[in-house]
Amino acid sequence: MPPPRIERGLQVPETCVISFSPRGRSAKVLPLYQKAAGRSTRVRNNTRPIREEARLLAPAKINLYLRILGRRTDGYHLLDSLMVPISLFDEIVVRARHRSSARDAGVRVTSDSETAPGGPGNLAHRAAALFLTHARRTAAVDIYISKHIPVGGGLGGGSSDAAAVLLALNRLLGRPFDTAELARLGSQLGADVPFFVHGSPAHVRGIGEQVSPVTLPALPPLVICWDHYPLATTLVYARVVLSLTSSAVVSNITSFVSGGKPTPGLLMNDLEGPAAQIHPEVLALKSRLIEEGAIGALMTGSGAAVFGMWPDAESASGAAMRLRQSGLWAQSVEALAASPAATE
Repeated sequence: MPPPRIERGLQVPETCVISFSPRGRSAKVLPLYQKAAGRSTRVRNNTRPIREEARLLAPAKINLYLRILGRRTDGYHLLDSLMVPISLFDEIVVRARHRSSARDAGVRVTSDSETAPGGPGNLAHRAAALFLTHARRTAAVDIYISKHIPVGGGLGGGSSDAAAVLLALNRLLGRPFDTAELARLGSQLGADVPFFVHGSPAHVRGIGEQVSPVTLPALPPLVICWDHYPLATTLVYARVVLSLTSSAVVSNITSFVSGGKPTPGLLMNDLEGPAAQIHPEVLALKSRLIEEGAIGALMTGSGAAVFGMWPDAESASGAAMRLRQSGLWAQSVEALAASPAATE
């Protein structure tokens, strides 16, 4: 079943959780902080934690453009990308309790997904362990992940979950780090994690560690489509031929931020060709979106999910329904000005 759809126009306060209906068809906003035992659970003193639990929505992302500019001597590729969070979320619950002894401390991650199981191999587990090490805290941390973002689609779900864990632990354990410090921690986990820590549309460069938030005009309604084929990021990057990509920053970010809606012709992704060598259906999916009425389409990240822009929300929703009826995973979404996980 596709993830629940957030109703258009829903005003989400900066500090909130979203409660999904059992049928997964609607959502309502609830305050993240509630009164308990006659006292507020909001952190008022940053020197010690008061809350023990945080519930966050970790968003997916799309790349409006992604260029490969080169490769460092250590093998990491240099990127130039414009990334945007979207209204497709994993749900994360983080509980943290202080322990005086390391024997009673540790990290446990559970997940409702077979394709992204819990345990030490989950990136969220690595994020929690990294945070505790650098914060020099001894705590028992329990993390539960309810997956809605496709795994292996290039939508950044694992990185977003890891960023949500860093943000949650920072709040629960007295805010030992500011956003820049959390982002630097995130860069040790993956190229997309710093972007999700900042949580807003951003120009991303380097190996993902250079994140410059930008203000974008309203983007058209979007449809994300995926044919259930997971693409491994390492395999896609291994097929990149630098002579066929840009050797300079040619993407004109001003075209996206100067006002008006982005021109679909500006959409580009240097990883699309390498991904199509492994999974040619990526290009067929783009064509399918155009046939369904998209005014522009592009593979996101390292694939294999693609997204399309639609002229209005009604036609986007109808297209997503027809795509699902044909056996594809599809969801109509909106671009976000800020990630709920990063906003408090």
